[in-house]
Amino acid sequence: MESYFRACRAQSDREFLLIPSEEANVHLGGHWVLAFPKPVFWHMKSLPGRPFRDQHPRFGTVYHAGGAGEMLELIRLEQGLAYQAHPRTKGSTGFPDKIRETDHFRDPRYIGAAWKAMPSDLSSPRLGERALKLVDDMNNWGLPKKILGEVDTFQLDSTHELYAHINVNYVRLPRLPDFDHYGELLEAVARGDFFITTGEVLLPRVEIAGDAGTIHARASVQWTFPLQFAEVVWGDGSRTHRRMFALDSTREFGQREFEWTVEAPGWKWARLAVWDIAANGAMVNPVWRR
Repeated sequence: MESYFRACRAQSDREFLLIPSEEANVHLGGHWVLAFPKPVFWHMKSLPGRPFRDQHPRFGTVYHAGGAGEMLELIRLEQGLAYQAHPRTKGSTGFPDKIRETDHFRDPRYIGAAWKAMPSDLSSPRLGERALKLVDDMNNWGLPKKILGEVDTFQLDSTHELYAHINVNYVRLPRLPDFDHYGELLEAVARGDFFITTGEVLLPRVEIAGDAGTIHARASVQWTFPLQFAEVVWGDGSRTHRRMFALDSTREFGQREFEWTVEAPGWKWARLAVWDIAANGAMVNPVWRR
């Protein structure tokens, strides 16, 4: 871990930041990702008789997680962020549904789940419907959870094309933090100050507001391919609803300000997504009515 942290620091500068994190996959159920706001030394499994934490002569405090309770305590103590990797599929099949009532999933440090276009469905007008349905479900459970873009890269070499399939999280910050302060970026993610995109559609500004019966959405949109539609999606605590707005009059390489109003009696949360003719898109996380 010390080598990992040192490598991240060495590759980070004023224009590029590499953040250490881990797909931990222990104790909490399914596959899940953990990131701390600073380098933290910990063992995924604890040997019998070993304390929850001890002092190492070189690395200082070292944690030994012996179960879900100690894993959650570690996350809380060190202000970590956790989320379900590739939810409801692969090693996370059945998750986070199976842990929705647990202390660790209901904790605000467990911010939600990840989004990517898997499985691929070329008949759908939007990518990643599996995780989009999940974020709607989680918020209808009464939990203000989020999704964020992820991608599995595994092993890379010089022949691999990355841009075409990697999802991006654009985080709103006044500046790029240096390595010693990368926690500032993680906290912005925890607040939901970001939008997710496949790269071809951008949402530099989105506002969602309204009263008990109406949702008002405003968005600044930039795009590469012609757009197909925007959608306002909302939930009332039990069901998910949506209103789609055709954007098929747009042309390639454009930008524009849009406003939409939706009648939505009893809405509790709402989100906005914009999709192009190739099913690429950009989206923001649910905003709860105040």
